Amino acid sequence: MTVDGKKAVVIGPYRVHNFGDDLVGAIIAKHLRQKGYQVSVPLLDKENSEWLGTEYAENYDGTIESADTIVVGGGGIMSDTSGSKPGASYLDIVARRAIAGKLKNKKILVTSVGAGPWILERSKMLAFGISLIADKIGVRDEESFKHLDSIGVKGDKVVLGADCALLSSDYLDFSPRSNGKIGIQFDTKQFEAFRDNPNVRDITNAIKKYSSENSSDVMLVSNRHNKSPLAKDAPACETLVYERLQDFLPHLAGLKAMFTSHLHLAITAYSQRIPTFSLYAREKTKRFYNQIGHPERAIDLSTATLEDFQRFISAAENAVWTEDDEKTLQDLQGKARSLLDFLE
Repeated sequence: MTVDGKKAVVIGPYRVHNFGDDLVGAIIAKHLRQKGYQVSVPLLDKENSEWLGTEYAENYDGTIESADTIVVGGGGIMSDTSGSKPGASYLDIVARRAIAGKLKNKKILVTSVGAGPWILERSKMLAFGISLIADKIGVRDEESFKHLDSIGVKGDKVVLGADCALLSSDYLDFSPRSNGKIGIQFDTKQFEAFRDNPNVRDITNAIKKYSSENSSDVMLVSNRHNKSPLAKDAPACETLVYERLQDFLPHLAGLKAMFTSHLHLAITAYSQRIPTFSLYAREKTKRFYNQIGHPERAIDLSTATLEDFQRFISAAENAVWTEDDEKTLQDLQGKARSLLDFLE
């Protein structure tokens, strides 16, 4: 059933087939479906679309024109630092689609996004433009709220919440497959921090060595379709490769702990009450660890040392979920719901 035949289209970075982007898009789409909308998520692959019950669209042709509501959502798409280098983001594509929708008098909503920082002046203007035409904007952290405020986006239009990936179990139907392993994901060669920090090579070698020597207790995780680059040096390790949400989520949710450089692997693990640790390449990951009250579990890759990895992996082996963690999770999940509540 639809609400008076209404349709919604979700615009985001779905052509990349990255786990975190697809997950947030899926949660937004499921929320809209629960509200009775017919939903399409252009560029989300066919298997995920079928599982979600959304219309498969391999491009944007006709989707903007046929929709009543356009939802911009998922990822750091209101910044120009969400890719591997400045300017490598989805912001330009999102802006074009949102403006096209506004010109056709569609409702424009933005939610569960990271906003700023901006390196390029053009990117700042695009973010401001999207904000100007949006009816409502939901940001996933306080820093994003402040970045929008700094460019003049103020008032009741902006809702401060938390990343909708925290609601993975609320909207998506899967059951954890307990394996008791430590998930390890470390693929940072495309980031400048990898080149700038001479310690990263030693860290990478230590991760390979640890994975190989503890293969029965380690699962090598990839947030994309390709296998973890660590697998070649630790061939005995079980691997988890992202292809479809319904296959990936149960295994991820069954981990004992998570060590990752990827934001949404950390967020999803945390949503499943799995302790998580990160040597991160982008500021948005630091923001998340500040939110969950564990800033000590996230270190900038550009300054990380071998000792930091050794400390993290030792902590991961012994980490437990605490009452304070549970209280924080419940609070953040409430804030995440506020970013979906205005999608009516």
